[in-house]
Amino acid sequence: MAISQNDINGLLISYAYILGLLIVATVIQKWRRYPAEFTRKVVHVGAGMWIVGAVAHFDHWYMGIIPALTFIVFNYVSYRYRLIKAMDLDGGRPGTVYFILSVTLLLLWFWPRGQVYIAVAATMAMTWGDAFAAVLGQALGKHFYRVGDHQRSWEGSAAMFAFSFLSILLTLLWMDSGTDGSGAVGIAFLLALIATFLEALSLGGLDNFTVPIGTALLLWALVTWNVDLPMILLGLALSALIAALAYRRRSLSASGVAGAILVGTLIFGFGGWVWGLTLVAFFIYGSALSKYKEAQKSAVAEEKFDKGSRRDFGQALANGGFGAVLAVLHFLFPAEPAFFAAFVGTMATVNADTWATEIGVLSRRPPRLITTGRVVPPGTSGGVTLVGTLATLLGGLLIGLTVWLFVGVQELWRSGAADLVGRFWILPAAVAGGLGGSLFDSLLGATVQTMYVNAETGKETEKKVSRSGVKNRFSRGLPFMDNDMVNFISSAFGAAVAALVASSLK
Repeated sequence: MAISQNDINGLLISYAYILGLLIVATVIQKWRRYPAEFTRKVVHVGAGMWIVGAVAHFDHWYMGIIPALTFIVFNYVSYRYRLIKAMDLDGGRPGTVYFILSVTLLLLWFWPRGQVYIAVAATMAMTWGDAFAAVLGQALGKHFYRVGDHQRSWEGSAAMFAFSFLSILLTLLWMDSGTDGSGAVGIAFLLALIATFLEALSLGGLDNFTVPIGTALLLWALVTWNVDLPMILLGLALSALIAALAYRRRSLSASGVAGAILVGTLIFGFGGWVWGLTLVAFFIYGSALSKYKEAQKSAVAEEKFDKGSRRDFGQALANGGFGAVLAVLHFLFPAEPAFFAAFVGTMATVNADTWATEIGVLSRRPPRLITTGRVVPPGTSGGVTLVGTLATLLGGLLIGLTVWLFVGVQELWRSGAADLVGRFWILPAAVAGGLGGSLFDSLLGATVQTMYVNAETGKETEKKVSRSGVKNRFSRGLPFMDNDMVNFISSAFGAAVAALVASSLK
């Protein structure tokens, strides 16, 4: 294992640099009376910038990684015993430990493979984006949103995006990343969005880990998979436009907009036009149907259902998340037809389930539990009606017809001819997938879905908390199996059914 003079100098400079950084931060805090939060950001930026000098100075990656490993141990000890007041806050989270741990992992993976620019770009997003998000968010923040119990500002998120974009772009242009100017701009734009998204959702200091790792993984995928970047950007633009319109029509919540954009970008970018437009059609169908006799359904929804007609982030992922996974798999393995058939099934399932819920709750006859046939109140998880089952068939068939026509139009556009007969398998696959997935959803609802007893009415509900704010009593099911998880698993089951039907008919 060779060691050069540059490696030795790099070790000495690294330790001297960090020591000097801590001394400066401590002096600023004690002599200038700056708050610990400010000096912590000084250390954060200074430590993040160490990676730039390290990759430029060290000749061998295994020597450059030594200071990073040392910093992990030092940061943990300092956090544990509050050794450096300018770096660790009383009662604070181990964000500094998460940060250097993520940087070290990125260097260990990408530096030996000649892709160290990925580690640097991802680190810069957290170094500059997070620092200015905190500083400008606190100084200028006037418009707020909540993630769990934590309040964030739109001004802070905008700063996170802007400085992440600039730092990633400069890194890609400065280092040998193999991307030209326009490509670097597009990649930096996508990475900054993901970094901002991860920073907003990650609580307890975990953004110091999720932002660098998540940003690096996306950059690696973009440069390794030869992704169609213009298509992804187009999918992002269309998804954002549709999500904004849905938000104005009160079909999506603020978090639902983020979820819809994420799912839509992945499905458009990796699946293509037919996949993306099918997702759009599903949201249109579901949003329109949710308005049908809305007042009549609201009483049942308020009492029984965990969420209202405005889809949130969890619902967006539950309905489109598995489709996004299939789109990525389809991109990676384009010769495998099962992924497209499975996508038809998963979209048929979520559409069929939406129709079953929206129309079935209006049934004049009470539902019966799918497992025992016992009569249950309307809106009960696991309850089925004849009207709801017929709506399930229609919902699956509608998705099948939508995909069938989209495929025909695409073939006609590309080659001037459409083989609709040869694609007829889409219809039975969609109906079977939609029906199978929806019934499986009901089965899960009757057996393992988490249910509570309303503290005010004594009736069974999906809600954890009653309208008065009192926590409802746990009744049955698995703690993690909420309605969103049930929908996601059911969509995967419907995808499998559709893929099996398609393989038997082709």
